[in-house]
Amino acid sequence: MAKKLVLVLVLAILFVPGWARAQPRAGECVIGPGLASTLLIPYFEVDLANPTTGVTTLMSVNNGLSSATMVRVILWTDWGIPTVAFDVYLQGFDVQTISLRDVFNGIIPSTGEGVSLSGWDDCELPDYTPIHANPALTNTEIAKLRAHHLGTADPVNGLCHGEYYDDDVARGYVTVDVVDECYGVDLDQISGTPAHWRFFEDGGVGSGVAIIDNRLWGDVFYVDPANAAAQGTEAIAIWADATLFSGSDIYTFYGRYSGWSGDDDRVPLPRRWDQRFLNGGPFTGGTDFIVWRDTESAMVSGISCLSVPGWWPLHERTISEIDEDANWTTIGNDTTIFYLATQKVSTVGIGLINTFGWFQIDTYQDQMWVQPVLSALGQYSLGLNGMPVEFLCGLTPP
Repeated sequence: MAKKLVLVLVLAILFVPGWARAQPRAGECVIGPGLASTLLIPYFEVDLANPTTGVTTLMSVNNGLSSATMVRVILWTDWGIPTVAFDVYLQGFDVQTISLRDVFNGIIPSTGEGVSLSGWDDCELPDYTPIHANPALTNTEIAKLRAHHLGTADPVNGLCHGEYYDDDVARGYVTVDVVDECYGVDLDQISGTPAHWRFFEDGGVGSGVAIIDNRLWGDVFYVDPANAAAQGTEAIAIWADATLFSGSDIYTFYGRYSGWSGDDDRVPLPRRWDQRFLNGGPFTGGTDFIVWRDTESAMVSGISCLSVPGWWPLHERTISEIDEDANWTTIGNDTTIFYLATQKVSTVGIGLINTFGWFQIDTYQDQMWVQPVLSALGQYSLGLNGMPVEFLCGLTPP
């Protein structure tokens, strides 16, 4: 009985909701839960071969203010290439849940029916409205979207857009931005995504698409029915401020797409992280690390399937392991463990030697996000955020 009580207390401490944790802060570089102009879902996976028992990802986009808003959702491959983009209308305090398995079946959320969309440019036009019949993608478009996130050849042009794993699991990440106009459902069109310089033209207050309006929050759930496991955590809130993050040659979240002009006004993510791991005791499933990284490349289209992107692979400056007796071990310098724009890597793949401890990763100059996932397969599973310790606010890009 005592052991069960201890276990319950440990889980209760680990699973404190995001709103109850302190928000890390370095000067004006606020990183953590809160309302934002952009949300980042740092990683997703959808098993396309096993629609019933395979892994899948659910996410939500939530409006934290009483007025209505429009947002643009973009899926990106693990090479950082945008694929499908679509608009979602949110009433005041509204919540929109999105199944990414549905998206890979061509089913896009249909929103805004029965309300006036005149407050957002083009949103009432048939080709741009967020109201549409499903499936919103054709069979060819579905095949293209799946190929891009599987790392296989595009069925139309034969190019590859992501890493190939040979396991029929689509991988990537998602961004969500507050916008003041609609672009409709697009596939392979970068003009309606942050990868196009006009998306943030004039800092998002002129002729651009995205705006500064810190109101979004959200969450993400990774569900693995076959292993009776699931994890959930908050979406990453990326807040915007035209005063703090404007100016040329400044590191911002989307800066790589505008020549580091600062037009997006979004806070950059940290560069050095500490995170806990448990590979024993109640956590028999071990620990995985979800790691999103900035490629610092404006790559927006596919390449020959016999090639890799020019930035590939991404490097880490140092990776270290610290056990519960404060013994420090350097795993490697200038490593390539987390070498993609997004990935999930087990501690076995990293080569950690201890059962319990913490882990530090330092990119030196690149923004990143780290989420440990701790699992006891068939019993329970936890998703957490790591602890940022070095920030990039106010620094110039490499």
